[in-house]
Amino acid sequence: MRTLIWTAHNNFFAIDVAHIREVCPVVSAQPLPASPAWMLGLFDYHGAFVPLLDAGILTGKIAIEPKVGSRTILMEVPMDANDPTCSTSIFGLRVEQVIGLRDLNYNGAWNPSAGLPEFEHLREVLNIAEGRAQVFDARLIAMQHERILQGSSAVATKNDRRLGS
Repeated sequence: MRTLIWTAHNNFFAIDVAHIREVCPVVSAQPLPASPAWMLGLFDYHGAFVPLLDAGILTGKIAIEPKVGSRTILMEVPMDANDPTCSTSIFGLRVEQVIGLRDLNYNGAWNPSAGLPEFEHLREVLNIAEGRAQVFDARLIAMQHERILQGSSAVATKNDRRLGS
């Protein structure tokens, strides 16, 4: 599987490149009231409001503080893996640093998160040149949090003045 390797708190993670639309510089987001800690808010991506998630919290650590080298990975994930014409979930993921592309081999993989509630999106641990990387399943994030990630219409209204609508 072709993946993009990135870090959160000096741990390596991998995302299937099939779900990546773009790697962007760090973006700032408008926080939303009563949103979960892993959701930083909404950011403007070419005129559309897109949810921004924090990879630090989604990987079981603390929030990522943006610094030189931090990036936002813009994800576009089909809600049904078997139907390419189905609706997609679009969201940004703030990561500490992007390392590069790798083809991962699943021989000898270990899945330490099997059965851990709230971390089903963290999959197999695999060996890479830099050490070990854990697969981060963007499709499972989208499915677990479908309402929030289905688009700005689900999380913001036209009457929300803070978002400039």
